[in-house]
Amino acid sequence: MSESQNQREPTLKELRESLKLSQEDLGRRINLSYRTIAEWEGGRKVPRFDNAIALARELGVSLKVLANRSD
Repeated sequence: MSESQNQREPTLKELRESLKLSQEDLGRRINLSYRTIAEWEGGRKVPRFDNAIALARELGVSLKVLANRSD
């Protein structure tokens, strides 16, 4: 297996923390509550497509990375 196949995409929490943002900070930037961010990070809910786009833009990643897809 090549090195790129062994690498995984970062989680939402890792992306948020890499920008030194709290759940509240990120929620405020995309007009959502920190609870919503926590539910996404915990896997209890998934963002609607429009929220996923805003989230990807704010985190500076593609939707593919945000979805943890490598295929």
